[in-house]
Amino acid sequence: MVAQTTFVVGTRVKISQLGALQCPDLANKTGTVVEVSLRTTGITVLFDGGARPTCLHQDYLSPLG
Repeated sequence: MVAQTTFVVGTRVKISQLGALQCPDLANKTGTVVEVSLRTTGITVLFDGGARPTCLHQDYLSPLG
């Protein structure tokens, strides 16, 4: 069983290794969680310098720090 990370609004995140493989354009980006879906595995992130938030699967993100 894989341990799940719980994301909350305001958490600083970066793209995980899996996320970098699936979305290479986002590989070195960091951002802030702005919404967490209660029904799906989607996490909405506003990347640093971004104008609009992006929704990604939680496995594509890892917390900073």
